[in-house]
Amino acid sequence: MDTSKYRDLFVSETREHLVNLNRALLALEKKPGDAALLDEVFRSMHTIKGMAASIGEDLVANLTHQAESLLDRMRRHQVPVTSSHIDLIFTVLDLLEQAVSLIAQGQSPDRSLSEPVREIASKMEGLASAGPAKEASGPASAGGCDFSRINPLRSPGDAVYKIRILLEQDVPLKSARAFLVLHNLEQWGRVAYTLPERYDLEAERFDRGFSVFLVSKPLEAKDLIQSIACSEIEDIQIEEVREETTEEALERKTVGAFLQLAQERPRDIKVSVQRLDALMNLVGELIVWRDRLKQLIIDLEDPAVHDGVDRIAKITSDLQHQVLAARLVPMAEIFDRFPRVVRDAAKALSKEVDFRVEGRELEMDRSILQMLAEPLVHLLRNAVDHGLETAERRTALGKPPAGTIVLAAAKLKEQVMITVEDDGQGLDVEAIKHQALERGLIAPERLDSLTEAQIFEFITMPGFSTAKRVTEVSGRGVGLDVVRNKVEAMGGSLRLESRPGAGTKFILTVPLSLAIIHTLLVEVAQEIYSIPLSQIKETVEVKQPEVKTLQGRPLYVLRNKALPLIYLGQALGLGNGRGLPSGPAVVVERQDGEAALVVDRLLGQQEIVIKPLSSLLKQSRTFSGVTISRQGRPMLVVDINNLPLGLSD
Repeated sequence: MDTSKYRDLFVSETREHLVNLNRALLALEKKPGDAALLDEVFRSMHTIKGMAASIGEDLVANLTHQAESLLDRMRRHQVPVTSSHIDLIFTVLDLLEQAVSLIAQGQSPDRSLSEPVREIASKMEGLASAGPAKEASGPASAGGCDFSRINPLRSPGDAVYKIRILLEQDVPLKSARAFLVLHNLEQWGRVAYTLPERYDLEAERFDRGFSVFLVSKPLEAKDLIQSIACSEIEDIQIEEVREETTEEALERKTVGAFLQLAQERPRDIKVSVQRLDALMNLVGELIVWRDRLKQLIIDLEDPAVHDGVDRIAKITSDLQHQVLAARLVPMAEIFDRFPRVVRDAAKALSKEVDFRVEGRELEMDRSILQMLAEPLVHLLRNAVDHGLETAERRTALGKPPAGTIVLAAAKLKEQVMITVEDDGQGLDVEAIKHQALERGLIAPERLDSLTEAQIFEFITMPGFSTAKRVTEVSGRGVGLDVVRNKVEAMGGSLRLESRPGAGTKFILTVPLSLAIIHTLLVEVAQEIYSIPLSQIKETVEVKQPEVKTLQGRPLYVLRNKALPLIYLGQALGLGNGRGLPSGPAVVVERQDGEAALVVDRLLGQQEIVIKPLSSLLKQSRTFSGVTISRQGRPMLVVDINNLPLGLSD
């Protein structure tokens, strides 16, 4: 049987189990006596083993079998749940991650991972075989048939049958029905074992399907089916299995494990991200032409045409909201991976860390969530290494031995604010100044005039590091510049706050979605530009008497707060305007603070679909993308954070 079409499902399901395994193992490390957590880890490992065996991934099946054996001895209190044993299981998870990545790329993990898998399996086998109980040596053939459990029951001439049972949906008393099936089968021969195991069947820890391995004299399949068939059984599959070579066995393997998986969430289906992206692009084009159509009928007086266009606009908006909702995933999808990142970094640096996650239930666009993963890993490793002190140092300072790192997410209108905060030593302002001078990033005479926020900006420059030593975690001057570039590339901003001895907080603000955004259209020098509403605080009318100057720079005083003021055309290199800027203005929020941009006209709001810039325009960081206006003309989207405002120098 061809199993290649099930590999995508295997990869998807296994990755979900690996996320759950990481989370459960981290919790088990803190509560080694929690039997429920240990059972959860065991069941996930057992599921991965069954799925791997059913598609012929013997390396993964054998590795998880050894891990399962070790976990089973932990459950029976024959092996203690220690930190070193949990480290061993974490190593298994790392190898499984690598194996799944190779399988996803259509490659076999056997060649590159066989040696490390053999080493870790040997260690686990030594632990699992220690003690009074004797462990099985592992499956003797591919396909999930464990002949080490079957062969002791066989006599010359016996056959082995794998019987797959699928119960009806919502059948009551599943365990009773399962044991009735076993009782009837035992009239024909000896039941070697079941998948799931008998104790899982008894506890009803299965969905609708289970398999039975029966040893008996050669039988007719119809006789077996007739003996166990009833109205509460939806399907029965029987095949004779035997020990074969790997090549022969591959043709006989079943995908029974996936029948069960397919029934676990009957209301859900899996859709590839590529299809969602394509659907989002089509909806985006529909939005553009919806607005274009509204513009075209302005001068028409036919009520029927206006009613039809309004109806099309309503349907398009509803479709847009549904597609956007389909792309939303909980932040837990990546947040649940970070406790492992923090744990490994803390262990490498011999530090104690209390890591907390808040807002994991918040949903955002999958594409942005994936782009956030790398910046957040950098920030968390940076917090463990540079932010937190050692336990001895913290105790001497009167702090708890374990440092605290909090990863939090909150929704702000059409944006998400993510913070990474620690209670460590804070940023060393003098060390940053010294490094900036040493690298020639600023003239000595200007250093004292910089604000604290401007000083902190230096640490986000490429290669900038105040670390006195390089560790395996950080200190090479790589990280915060990557964070800033990644965040700004998705239309977000990065800022940081720090207090000496109290800790540091990194604040990331990113849009909920990159596909369709709300913007304000403005006219400057007879050209139309688009500014994301997420970066606009308000619009005002700037009058000449309200404009002040400081060292030759115009300032606009808004509610007793002085804001830098500039004609947007000047910032875009379209001209300096006439005299001091005045007229309609947009108050924007930049990474370095607020500013007021004077424009010629405010044209209203429009939902737009951002398209990437050509390679020529990408060299100018002033624009983040391009879109189409209601009039059908190309329109550039202004990148507020990278807009140069110092042209009056």
